[in-house]
Amino acid sequence: MNYLQRISDHLAQLDKHPRRCMWGCVAFTIIYYLLISLQGVDFADEGFSLTFYQNIYTHPYDVEYLFLYYLTGIIGGIWEMIFAPLGTYGYRILFAVTSGAIVLTLFATLKPYIKTSTLTLGAIACTIWPGLCLYYFNHDCLTILLFLLTIYSMMKGLDGKRWAWYAMGVFLVLNTSTRLPNVLLCILIFIPLVEAGFSGNYTQAMGNMLRIAGGMILTSAIWIVAMLLLDHLGIYFSALGSLFIMSEDSSDTHSIKNLLITYSYTYKAILTSTFYGIAVYFIYAISTQYIKIKNIKLIAGIICCAIIYSLLIRNIYAMWGCLTAASILYTFLHRHNSQLFILGIASLVMLVVIPLGGDSYRNICHSCMWLGMPIFITLLRQPLKWHISLTNDEHYKYGITIDNASREVEIILTVAFLIFSATHSVCYFDNGSRWEKNTRPQVAKVTTYTSHQRAELIESIVNTTLAHRSEGNYLLVFDNAPMLHYLTGMQPYLGSPWGTFWGKDMFTRRLTQAENYNLQLPLIAIPQFYYQDLSATNYLDPIQHPEMIEKIEALYSFMQRHSYIEVHRDNYIILYKPAY
Repeated sequence: MNYLQRISDHLAQLDKHPRRCMWGCVAFTIIYYLLISLQGVDFADEGFSLTFYQNIYTHPYDVEYLFLYYLTGIIGGIWEMIFAPLGTYGYRILFAVTSGAIVLTLFATLKPYIKTSTLTLGAIACTIWPGLCLYYFNHDCLTILLFLLTIYSMMKGLDGKRWAWYAMGVFLVLNTSTRLPNVLLCILIFIPLVEAGFSGNYTQAMGNMLRIAGGMILTSAIWIVAMLLLDHLGIYFSALGSLFIMSEDSSDTHSIKNLLITYSYTYKAILTSTFYGIAVYFIYAISTQYIKIKNIKLIAGIICCAIIYSLLIRNIYAMWGCLTAASILYTFLHRHNSQLFILGIASLVMLVVIPLGGDSYRNICHSCMWLGMPIFITLLRQPLKWHISLTNDEHYKYGITIDNASREVEIILTVAFLIFSATHSVCYFDNGSRWEKNTRPQVAKVTTYTSHQRAELIESIVNTTLAHRSEGNYLLVFDNAPMLHYLTGMQPYLGSPWGTFWGKDMFTRRLTQAENYNLQLPLIAIPQFYYQDLSATNYLDPIQHPEMIEKIEALYSFMQRHSYIEVHRDNYIILYKPAY
């Protein structure tokens, strides 16, 4: 085990150089994302966001729905004005810089409480964990940064810095402006009461809560004035109104009913994975104590890693379950230390609250692990002993002691996890080997590399769409290719570049509203491919897409009212434009 000892000694050396480790992790994160994000083109989520940034200052009404992510749009829009020639890769650069700031804030927040070596491992693990590989600037990465800044301010406030409570209120409001469901994070305003449970000073707690509220009120007032100056306030409230209308439609993926169904399935998967993980750990602990074989810890550790690996690749919720269980355990173990106890609560809030409001935990599971991961690794590394005893009817005690103070397992688990993360870092939206992604499409705004097939498709649909562009500048993309708006510079017709993610009622309502506003009739584009693997699909076929039946009927009715004719059809796209 000499080589394991050497690795353990090297990890211990990191604790002596906290500043060097911090800046080294920041540099690693930025460079890693700059390199890995050179590949991949996303027709779906990335196009959804980039169209927002492209239009927020020039045609804000045409991206009304995206005002629910307002602060993200403000920053992305400024970036678009300054760095538009960088195209799609420019937003990958902004993501890398934002991620570097996330790592910097993570170290600043946790270094008084967690070892530097553990923080380093946690930051690297979060960086290379595959998630959905949405490596472009979006509301998720900004949510992480603002949440960590909130926790940084909170911990400083617990240290007696009064200004920090005001700053905490500022960051809570900014985070709500980044993504509306983040308003649930305002539950952290009650943290001073939790601290008062330890100190008994409830008068001070009320004062700190008022300071947080003061920061929130001041920031909200400044924010409203800024929106008035930009003439955005009315659009923002209109977006809020459409959200409530959408929630009334059971066919809408963002309706309350469907969100609850999604969460119930997700929590079931998380609990199942967590149970399996705990079972694996207990099997390891028992086997290493009662089986007397040389190097049994190493053998059992490798077997357990293989089992956990199989769980991770079968179910993406397994890591969420591990981090949640670790945060609960960490909070319980530090129930007598106010700051560490509150740190555990903050991790749980991040893991439980941030995913709420999305149509799937899959879309955001990577965003909520930045506090949980260092805590999880902390528990792996620190000596923990559990003694469990059972008494039978004759009062005879059966006991077992579980001890995880094993350097071998600590190193095996950490290395295995990092290898797993690195090898599974693939683009969900651009399937295929990274070795094949060596072609850059001849389209000005696409500045990343993809496969030769996808590059040809991008060139074909962009050039074809622009060739049939009407005198107006509106485009209606019927499903799963909002990126076409950004690449052609054409504005969305329905107030969102991905209008078909609405339910049938809202889709029909939006078509009617656009007609009533007498907007220039749009060019209608029907992609003939699925955005992930480019497989052929017909979005106008109710048999292939039964969930689209009502929307197909609404679209055909709209086209009939305005005498649309087909002007182009190939294997990639169908285009319609009005006959007059």
